[in-house]
Amino acid sequence: MTRTTDVTPKRAASGFQFDGSWVFLVLFLFWAGAFELAPTQYRGQGPFFDGMIGGIIILIYFFCVLLHESGHKLFARMTGRFYDGHQLTIWGGVPREPESFLPADAGEMVVKMGGPLFNLMAGLLFHAGYQYLKGDPEKFLGGLTPFLFFGMQSSFFLMIVNLIPVIPFDMGAMIVKDRVRRSPGVVPMWPFQGGLGLSWVMILAGLILASRGFLLSGFGLLFWGIHLARATLVWKGRLGLVMYLQNEDIRSHIEDDPCPLSSVMTIEEAFRNHIYPSGRKFFPVIDADATYAGLLDWREIKKVPSFLWADRTVGSLELSTNAGRTVSLVEGAWKQVYDAIGREIRPLYVLEDKKLIGIIHPDRILEQFRMASELKILSSSLPVFKKKEDPADPLTIPHELP
Repeated sequence: MTRTTDVTPKRAASGFQFDGSWVFLVLFLFWAGAFELAPTQYRGQGPFFDGMIGGIIILIYFFCVLLHESGHKLFARMTGRFYDGHQLTIWGGVPREPESFLPADAGEMVVKMGGPLFNLMAGLLFHAGYQYLKGDPEKFLGGLTPFLFFGMQSSFFLMIVNLIPVIPFDMGAMIVKDRVRRSPGVVPMWPFQGGLGLSWVMILAGLILASRGFLLSGFGLLFWGIHLARATLVWKGRLGLVMYLQNEDIRSHIEDDPCPLSSVMTIEEAFRNHIYPSGRKFFPVIDADATYAGLLDWREIKKVPSFLWADRTVGSLELSTNAGRTVSLVEGAWKQVYDAIGREIRPLYVLEDKKLIGIIHPDRILEQFRMASELKILSSSLPVFKKKEDPADPLTIPHELP
């Protein structure tokens, strides 16, 4: 009897795919706290204390980011609207779920404004504490004023950046999706052009300030300019991919799977004739009526002694019900393809009425999207091919439709 386990790949906890830009942010914040703030506000305390100040600065900034995402999460729960759950981290960043890029209605503005509102409230609290302790530095907590001031700056900075309408953050993303809702299939380019333009201004301003000795402000603007440019391009690409997949016929990308295994096939036959020659890691297993039974990881065969291969069947092995590697031909199947592209799954097994009908290569769909985007053409305007019989030649030849 076939045994199955669910080993669906889990997404990373961070909503923003961890990359080098966030390493530079951490290093910048640590340097700002340890080599700029500590020597001027807490003189003569030693390198260990200065390093501790740098660590606290990092925690304060990421706390402000987490507050921002918590505002989105709370307002989404209160209104019953979608929230990209992978965003509720200290990293924040560009959304990953396809629902995040679907056309929005006016009610989503409440969710989008939750983050800046939380930053505003946090900034006001930091400001109130700073003003209270600043008036009397002899108070017991008087040494916290630099941290409260930095928390106020970080909160107000995150609020303002996410309210700028010409970059694809909270306000800009809302405007873009609203335009897509009003004009389906048309993506306004000005928010992305504005984001790239602003990023260049920030980078140049950062270089100028750094060259004049304002290292803290200069490197800060330099980092945020690079981060904004990357976020703008990633957001534009993901939105374009969502719109492309929505207009694509998933069935047109289905190919026959050359290596399906039958559950009644012996392990020896499966290994010698299918598994070893193909060099693949996973293999779909079907029952006698072509019903999909699960995926077989070839390493399960190692658990069976070789002298039993001729007597045991593939169906006796432990199969995986890996939902991440299958797609059902139902409404919204494109979301599963989008998810497979994001997780670099290849190939994707296509099911219809619980039967395996073929495979899809998400990486090829992604490459087709890139070609169409770079050539600035729509999928509907691409040439369509069909096969016709040539009476003088029994072989089919392709003919391009007019």
